[in-house]
Amino acid sequence: MRELRSLCLAVLLCSAVFAQLPTSTLNGTVNDPQGAAVSNAKVILTSLATRIVRETTSNAQGFYTFANVAPGDYTVDVESPTFAKAEVKNVRLEVGHASTLDVKLTPAKVGEVVTVQASEAQVDSTQSEVQGLVTAPTIENIPLNGRNFLELAYLIPGSRPATNFDPTKTNTLEVSSAGAFGRGGNISVDGGDNNDEVVGGTLMNFPEDSIQEFQIATNKFTAEVGRSGSSIINIITKSGTNDYHGSGFIFFRHKVLQALPALNRNQPAPHFVREQFGGSVGGPIKRDRAWWFVSSEYRNQGHAVPVGLRDLATDSVVSSSAPAFLHDYLLSARTDFKLSTKDNLAVRYSFNRSRDIDNGSLRRPLGTAADRQSSFNRFSSPLVNWTRIISSSVVNSLIFHGDWFLNSIPAFSPDNPVTNPPGLAPGNEVRFPSLQDGANFRIPQSTKFNRFQIRDTLSWVTGNHTLRLGGEWQHLNTYALFDLFGSGSIFTTEDFATRDRNGDGLVNDLDIPIAVAIKSAAPSRPPIVPFYPNSYFGAYVQDDWKVRSNLTLNLGLRWEFDDVVGDASNLRPCASLSSPDNTCDFIENILGTHEGRDFKQFAPRGGFAWDPFKRGQTVIRGGYGIYYDRVVTEVPLLEALLNGRILPLAAFSGSTLDSSGNLAPDPTTGQIVSLANPFGGGSATFGIGINHINHTAKHPYTQQFTLGLQQQIAQNWVVSADGIHDFGQRFILGRLLRSTTSTSPFISCPNGFDPCEVVDPRSGDSVASCFTSSPGASCQQVTDIESAAKSWYDALLVSLQKRPTGGPNLRWGFNVNYTLSKTINYSNDDQIPFNGAEDAVNLIFRSNNLQLEKGYSPTDERHRFVLFGAFEVPWKLTISPIWTYSSHVPMDSLVPALNARLPILRRNALGREISSGAELNTAIDLWNSLPVCSGANQVPCHSGAILAHVDPNLRFGDDFNSLDLRLTKSWTFHEQNKLQFIAEVFNLFNITNIRGFNNNNYSGFLNDITSPEFNKPLSTAGKFFGSGGSRAFQFALRYAF
Repeated sequence: MRELRSLCLAVLLCSAVFAQLPTSTLNGTVNDPQGAAVSNAKVILTSLATRIVRETTSNAQGFYTFANVAPGDYTVDVESPTFAKAEVKNVRLEVGHASTLDVKLTPAKVGEVVTVQASEAQVDSTQSEVQGLVTAPTIENIPLNGRNFLELAYLIPGSRPATNFDPTKTNTLEVSSAGAFGRGGNISVDGGDNNDEVVGGTLMNFPEDSIQEFQIATNKFTAEVGRSGSSIINIITKSGTNDYHGSGFIFFRHKVLQALPALNRNQPAPHFVREQFGGSVGGPIKRDRAWWFVSSEYRNQGHAVPVGLRDLATDSVVSSSAPAFLHDYLLSARTDFKLSTKDNLAVRYSFNRSRDIDNGSLRRPLGTAADRQSSFNRFSSPLVNWTRIISSSVVNSLIFHGDWFLNSIPAFSPDNPVTNPPGLAPGNEVRFPSLQDGANFRIPQSTKFNRFQIRDTLSWVTGNHTLRLGGEWQHLNTYALFDLFGSGSIFTTEDFATRDRNGDGLVNDLDIPIAVAIKSAAPSRPPIVPFYPNSYFGAYVQDDWKVRSNLTLNLGLRWEFDDVVGDASNLRPCASLSSPDNTCDFIENILGTHEGRDFKQFAPRGGFAWDPFKRGQTVIRGGYGIYYDRVVTEVPLLEALLNGRILPLAAFSGSTLDSSGNLAPDPTTGQIVSLANPFGGGSATFGIGINHINHTAKHPYTQQFTLGLQQQIAQNWVVSADGIHDFGQRFILGRLLRSTTSTSPFISCPNGFDPCEVVDPRSGDSVASCFTSSPGASCQQVTDIESAAKSWYDALLVSLQKRPTGGPNLRWGFNVNYTLSKTINYSNDDQIPFNGAEDAVNLIFRSNNLQLEKGYSPTDERHRFVLFGAFEVPWKLTISPIWTYSSHVPMDSLVPALNARLPILRRNALGREISSGAELNTAIDLWNSLPVCSGANQVPCHSGAILAHVDPNLRFGDDFNSLDLRLTKSWTFHEQNKLQFIAEVFNLFNITNIRGFNNNNYSGFLNDITSPEFNKPLSTAGKFFGSGGSRAFQFALRYAF
């Protein structure tokens, strides 16, 4: 046997062609010493872990392919008469990747074997998508704060943290890729869907030790993947092998290892203690035939969450903390069976249960302790994957998958707001400009859903084509209990009273003007929506065509159908408009039903990868594709709930002020509206009303354009750069209905600019009364859920990769990733329609122009830099850093008296086109000089009081800068046994990083431009203990065998 250590027999190039399947592909060509193709050569692929063997032969062009191969390490043997047998060891196949292994045979004596070691990947020679991969050694070594696998996505260019957008997501991480919101994207675990169909984002968590590989494609993925207009995340779990392996660990962290709060060093360190322990073990059930693996993890955490306090002595909002906890249990178990030489079966079951107290859903920068919530979540997920090798060129994979999810958020106690004098607005939520106090407007609530998924993929290799054909079906049922605005929400114009407005000689909360108030008028509370059914179908064909040895075309077509924006079986017009039935939707009788199901969602995708010099060191790649996004079921659930009967919402006018600025009687009711009587005003327009999915609504989609270059600059050094342009259309947006073709007597639209009014036909109210000073009790507006929003994402993604190399005493590798990007859209949320912000400026101007909402995404980071790696040094020490730097995110310009931003500025303009207080003052002067709004569609015009200047020296935004570091000391004994002591530090240099955690104010600064504390930092990244928070140390022990 001859050992050749140079790359003379094999060139191993990896590419991401299988974008979301939980498998790998190996292909290549067999050549003789002169480079001519060798046909009918036998190629044998053998798993090092399980000894499973696959065989195929090369075709007339010398080309061979193994499709649907489990990721792992392999040996490849190539045999042909008159040539020596070639054996390539340590061929690494990675999830979602197609690896190319070209083998050059040499003449030799019969029985001679030429053995080489497979080289590491250099450039991706056959792929056109933009993606990144994190392998098991990296997952095991880098410092992840909280051990959440989705943090791995933040390492990849084009991805960044997303905001918290729902009460059920208080302890999950969400990913914003390609400028999208965290609701979007498609997360798959072992080929099974792991997306929350109700509100979007990720569903359940998995033990970190159960994750074998993590892949994310941010752009231009293949037709095998659907239901995402931004990115896909593809995760594969570990399986057992012929040898017994396992691990156990415990991580410990305490407040004595934590720095003082960043915003107030005079306060003690918030309470924190966390024990996170677990382990994994796996091995053979029967060698070479069956294997098992199980991983479990538990987190016991007592901590504090950031809250605000109204200091009534100093009339200031003070950042503080309130007690919280998290108990989280994770389990994942898997068995794999070799049923025959042609059949393999994998069975996995995963479970996640958690209880916690955390912040409630916020629409202001901070909430108080009364605005917290208590949650319970339970997830179960079984999966079965049967792979059938039909022939050496045809392989089929069939997946059965299910999900069962329960979330419960009961009413929280104590939940009364703190007021002066005490006792004002008990049981209500009071939204001060910088603080949300009292009972949260979104609880109690509960969600249940179950999902069944079947997915089939047929891989067929014919000539120079690798074809994949397949489809999937999903069906789910969703139940919701949702007491929206059940507590009653009061929107004030000031944090503290600035003068005596009621003439009692005192200045206190009774003098704070109210902008608007809203509360539930549900006849039965809490309102319930019975199970809502939803079905999804997808089918595709994908062809990866090797046109030439240096040119590959990735061509695909996908078709999708989803009835989530159509008329569901439990959403129907009323049989009789006078019927007392609350479950029917009388608005369907008035506005008409949906146009019907959309069967025309075809999504073509094409790309190329070209090696112009045929050296395997340069690849030019690019492509174009159409990608349909998912619509979460919360949209139709809200349509069924907010139907004007199950959960009607009543909005009340705020305080009336006389010419001297004092409180005066409401012109409709004659009552003084204040915190002592917040719901005493007349009917008001708030931007929620009856929800109705527009009859022309369609699924949103994104057109993606990419062009890039990847270059090997030295052995084990690769640099890549990709330009991205994404244009999204038809995203869901809720806006007040202003015009209709309906001739129903129960609706009236006055002029095309002011909102339409509608009455419940069974009430006996006249719609004409809605425009008088004594409107009927059933008068409401209609929130028209439209496919109207657009988005733009432009980016340059640059990556430098140094692959791990070195000897026994020094081995190192790292990645440096940089993203330059800009994100523009029409809303701070892309689906949920009860925010009301999309109409605020149009209501002020009495206009109907969606273009007024075109602005910057709340998570828009112009620059993002990430470095991560592992450096093995003498004395069995490993140093693993993650350094993250990102530029500041934008901020909105809130004017509480208008319940809107400064109308003449773009949404989230501060920190972008308005970079300083002086520039904001220029805009304020322009606003103050505008003519007073006096008619419809007068754009722009002035409404409300004259605004004062802000500090001209203010600068907006705060850059994020954090270095996390892990130091590992290892002791090895009895060959395979390893004990590790781990020390971690998060935010080593204790840099204060100002960030919020909700999509209405992600900047973390007070954005009320009328407040004397405007631009005051209110919260830090990761709250107190997450990534980017105050410096914290963590210690761990880990044993592996």
